[in-house]
Amino acid sequence: VEEHHVAVYAGKDNQTIVKADRPKELLRNSILTPSLAASILNAKYVNGLPLYRISQEFLRNDIHISRQVTANWVIQCADRYLGPLYDYLHNRMYLFHVLQADETPVKVSKDGRPANSKSYMWVYRTGKGYKDTPIILYEYQKTRKADHPREFLKGFTGVVVCDGYSAYRKLDRETEAIVFAGCWTHARRYFADALKALPKKEHEAARDTVAYEAIKRIGAIYHLDNQLKSRLITMQQRGRCAASACTNMHGN
Repeated sequence: VEEHHVAVYAGKDNQTIVKADRPKELLRNSILTPSLAASILNAKYVNGLPLYRISQEFLRNDIHISRQVTANWVIQCADRYLGPLYDYLHNRMYLFHVLQADETPVKVSKDGRPANSKSYMWVYRTGKGYKDTPIILYEYQKTRKADHPREFLKGFTGVVVCDGYSAYRKLDRETEAIVFAGCWTHARRYFADALKALPKKEHEAARDTVAYEAIKRIGAIYHLDNQLKSRLITMQQRGRCAASACTNMHGN
């Protein structure tokens, strides 16, 4: 049992009351401590353990914390502490010129629909060229409608690299502020599949096909992209050195 004694003093005039500061709690009237919350979040989201297993692990150490309680802690801490951070990073993301977007299906057991209903986890991140300050955000949605990226990217101006999903093409027609750039990896996949489908005896003749020429040209783009990437890193390093030298010069 951990006790906190908070002193309270009343003035002789019966009007003035002075109360000492009490230790701050993550959640009011809760036994949840920062270290306990960090332990549960790490076990669930880093190590991939479901809450009932985390509860069982506590029980083996004679600590009785039910799955319902841990679920409530996770939800409240996410809303109270991680929600504002998520909104801040969402706004910061708009300051970058290039973003990447994708969505992947996930099955959900309980959300008012039949078990194992398909939902989608949309992921947005700053372009991979921004290595010093990457931002990666996930957004859970029940559907794959274009409404979701339309709302998430509202206010963004720049380039969004994505696959050929129709929702992105629809947004590309709707707005001039965003340029939706196709992903070469997705485009290359179909040409590669076409070549793989050829019988072995026709592999040599495949060099005269459109698919082979497409893969060859995409490979040249990859090569050029890698060269530009190394130059970009060099320019960023020089920029940091120049900024550091300027700071030192003004500091001296």
